[in-house]
Formats: sequence, C-alpha cells, structure tokens
Amino acid sequence: YGCFSPIGDEDKCPHCGYKQQSPYSPSYIAPGTILKEKYMVGKMLGHNGEGATYLAFDTVLSCKVILKEYMPDTLCSRDKDNKDVSVNSNSTVQYKSLMDEFTVLNKKLANLRNIDHIQQVQDMFHENNTAYVVFEYLEGQNLMQYLKENGGELSWRRVQKLFPPLLTSLSQLHNAGIIHRGIKI
Repeated sequence: YGCFSPIGDEDKCPHCGYKQQSPYSPSYIAPGTILKEKYMVGKMLGHNGEGATYLAFDTVLSCKVILKEYMPDTLCSRDKDNKDVSVNSNSTVQYKSLMDEFTVLNKKLANLRNIDHIQQVQDMFHENNTAYVVFEYLEGQNLMQYLKENGGELSWRRVQKLFPPLLTSLSQLHNAGIIHRGIKI
C-alpha cells in the first residue's frame, strides 16, 4: 500500500519499505479499502482541516492515482470499523455546505484540462457519506525534497525554469475563479 509494487508474500515492501500492517489513524480510511468498486486505498499522504489525501490504485486501469477525501475532522468522524463518515449532530448543515463547495471546486478543476502543470481530475464520486476526487498520479518530488537534496538552495537558473510555469498556472486558475490556498513546498 506504500507504492503498489508487487511484493509477493513479503510483509515489508522491498521497493518503498512500507509494512502491510502499518498502523493508521482510525479517523481515516484503512489501507486496502476498496472504493467505488475499483480504487484500492493505500497509505495516507497527508491531511488538513478539509480532508485527507491517499495514494491509491485504480484496479480497472492498473495504475496509481491520488485520492482526496472530503473529511473535515472538526465536523465529522469515522469509527475504525466503519467506512461511513458520521457527521456531528450540530454540524450537518455546515458539513453539507462545505462538501458542496468541495465538489463544485473539483468540478471546476476537472474542466480546466487545458492548463498545463495542473494535476488532472480523473473521477469524482460520493460514497460513505462523503465525497472523493481522483487525480492523476505524477512521479516527482516536491520543492522541500528538492531543497533538502540540494543544500537548501535554488540556483537562479533553476528558479527561472521552475517558477514562471507555476505562476502562469496560478494566474490561469485565478482567472477561472479558483483561488488556490493550499500551495505546498
């Protein structure tokens, strides 16, 4: 579930080191869970106030994908033995309103296929009393990893190559009415 490479009968993946029985937060989806009868959930990549992001595997197309789950942990919870999200009784209206915003935002992103350097939406669905978005999986590293590997610095030549496409894409998103507040390095 750490990289979806074949491991045979091994408990620990020889490719990424992930142990199949690694502990996970019971508030989030258990690795190995199947969603929409085709997406196998892998390890959680991160979470914030809006939801969680997982590595997943599309069993129909046989490829890795990124799965985002709407899961605002201040408004809802999940029991370890249940995939369904339970909304706090006094938060139902806010939960549904924010889930609608999550869905509308990701539909807008799905319609922006002409913008380079934006991870493409491949699927959206509702299940387990929440919403999910499936993005293409892109190999690479984030800026923080790059900086760690390169002494914490970017050369001017590298900055000139990396940042113009990023800023152009952000400008195109803003022109489409999408304000991106989740840029990570």
